[in-house]
Amino acid sequence: MRALDPRRLLTLLAACIVAATVAACGGGSSSSTGSDSATKTPLAVVKPVVDCSKLASIDLSDIGGGGSTISSATVTAATVNGATVNFCTVKGTLAPSNTFEVALPVDSWTQRFAELGCGGLCGNLSDPTKQSSFSFSYTCPLVQQGGFVTAATDMGHSGQSSAWTTDPQKQADFAYRGQHITTLAAKKLIKAYYGQEQKYSYFVGCSDGGREALMAAQRYPSDYNGIVAGAPAAHFQIQNSLYHGWNVESNSTTGTSAGKAVLYADKAQVLHKAVVAACGGQTSVADGLIADPRTCHFDPATIQCAASASSTSNCLSAAEVATAKKIYSGPTDANTNMLMLGGSPLYGSEANWIGVEVPTSNSTDAPVPVTSLFSYMIVTGAYNLIFTGSPTMPNIDTFGYTDASFYPNYLQTNHALNDATSPDLSAFKNAGGKLILWHGWADQHISPLFTIRYYQAVKDTMGEASANEFSRLYLVPGVGHCGGGEGFPNIDLVSQITGWVEQSTAPNAVMTYQTDATTNAVTASRPVYPYPAVAKFNGNGDWHDGANWAQGAPLYNDPAPAWAGASFYTSYSPKTQGVAAP
Repeated sequence: MRALDPRRLLTLLAACIVAATVAACGGGSSSSTGSDSATKTPLAVVKPVVDCSKLASIDLSDIGGGGSTISSATVTAATVNGATVNFCTVKGTLAPSNTFEVALPVDSWTQRFAELGCGGLCGNLSDPTKQSSFSFSYTCPLVQQGGFVTAATDMGHSGQSSAWTTDPQKQADFAYRGQHITTLAAKKLIKAYYGQEQKYSYFVGCSDGGREALMAAQRYPSDYNGIVAGAPAAHFQIQNSLYHGWNVESNSTTGTSAGKAVLYADKAQVLHKAVVAACGGQTSVADGLIADPRTCHFDPATIQCAASASSTSNCLSAAEVATAKKIYSGPTDANTNMLMLGGSPLYGSEANWIGVEVPTSNSTDAPVPVTSLFSYMIVTGAYNLIFTGSPTMPNIDTFGYTDASFYPNYLQTNHALNDATSPDLSAFKNAGGKLILWHGWADQHISPLFTIRYYQAVKDTMGEASANEFSRLYLVPGVGHCGGGEGFPNIDLVSQITGWVEQSTAPNAVMTYQTDATTNAVTASRPVYPYPAVAKFNGNGDWHDGANWAQGAPLYNDPAPAWAGASFYTSYSPKTQGVAAP
């Protein structure tokens, strides 16, 4: 991809950084939704009032319970944006087994705190001093300058063994408690270290971290002033059973977990190339990106190999076509023909299926069992979390893919424990909270259609005008799960959420970037707009330049089709178990 004109690029980046600094640091003018933001000034840097080592003696038993301990409190150095930033790094355990780490800047704290989400089934402790752990903050000055206290947790378990999934307390710590008590501990440490509380608190996470973000908004509406939830696995029960399970069964020679894969990496690329050719790009824009995959009506059968074909490297076999169609369409109830899922992998995501829905090997290599697929492993790892308490323990081959009664009979039991799909966020809104949801259209793990359904449920429940006062959804073409893909994955939503919370500057256009893999230089830029609007090239100048794009009308206005799990997107009371969180 070509590089942008250096002078134009400098102007774009300078404008972005200035805007981000103003929004994130407390300056700037008022917006139509703000009141006194014009009089606000940037938050001052606050220095510690005690030595870092003193934090080792802080008692956290009021938060985690008896047995909660701090194991160390030492000053460590980290490289942030090429500069050395010193942190008072506090490590410990909140009973019974929530390992946590809090990083408190020694010289650069701007009175802000951010809890960082944990992906997958967690079980690992991310380093909160690493800029890479602070997702969706591309070029954000506050993050690059070490302005936040940050915290992370393993959510109550560690390692790859699934034994923890049978422990009711560890189930609760993973479902909702771990992030909450880590936040309370971090806030107590902030007060002790700096002699004052934080002015603003944020949560930033993606995938299961996005679920954790929405869980916080629903269960603990006063924990955070602003939340950024990326590709949320909010529908945990569905996602890690029917959704991933169906993709395994669809790509199996036997239709069960005993089979070999049908569709492989090379053929997923063939499929992707054909989809892009049919549906990608806009007029005068040869980027191959699909602005809204719901407008694409590609039929995989159009690239099925002819019976007489001597070479099949650039076409799909009948079995490969059938597999692709199943992955796109999802399962349906045998009696009503209603969709069993609220979303499936979308057109344009095929290249990202590799390693998730399809193997990393090619069709010319030795066949591999579908049990090697990520989709299989995540389902089997989550069995106990999803089905404990159900009448029986089903498996990936006995899920009710064609029976809507699977929802009330099996997925309902722990819905209110693990899922974060309650659409009534009025308590979060009333506490002054702001929410930014975002999702890549080419996500290979979680269909963006689920996030759209949840966002619509919030609007239906609270009213569109009310929802617009505190929430936004951004969908990014060509971007995969939590980033990557062929689109524009570099985005700064941290400056957007801080600007909204602290300056009442409601976000609209957000610039996204492509960068060179070797030099990290920006090669293209493009804005994204709040859903359902899309970015539209104005037809003038270089389409690589985001300045030549404007807000376009929605491309898709059809109502979402009915599906069997719709009741999971209605309001419900959260379920608690084990040690109650403070």
